[in-house]
Amino acid sequence: MKELKPRHYYGAGMILYTKDGNDGISVLLEKRSDNHTWAIPGGAIEECEKYIKAAQRETYEETGIKVDSAWPVMNYHLPYFSYYVFASELSHKTVPRKNWESDAIEWFSMEALPEGMNWMTRIEIKDFIRKEKKHVE
Repeated sequence: MKELKPRHYYGAGMILYTKDGNDGISVLLEKRSDNHTWAIPGGAIEECEKYIKAAQRETYEETGIKVDSAWPVMNYHLPYFSYYVFASELSHKTVPRKNWESDAIEWFSMEALPEGMNWMTRIEIKDFIRKEKKHVE
């Protein structure tokens, strides 16, 4: 019998954020309709697509927000899973439009992140906070 190997998944996501005048940061999260957890916009990379382009495309598809520039947050490599996360600062809290992949989509301050974030999103936001301070300097 032929051994089945799990397919390796490649994906990318985008942390959209705004800053207020007091160094406070808010991030845009979507409550996914597939697993009902809060996450950043993102998804699978299409064939021959660059990671940044996938993150921009997925963000637009899931929020209606067009991202022109972004900086890399972190590359995550797990068995059968590689995921690249980027971040883009917006000048204001743009009103997103949700699509069929989202039950809800909302802005959250770092002090009031929602219950029910998926485990990967918690890691992504932690890495984002650490890198954002260096990115600004």
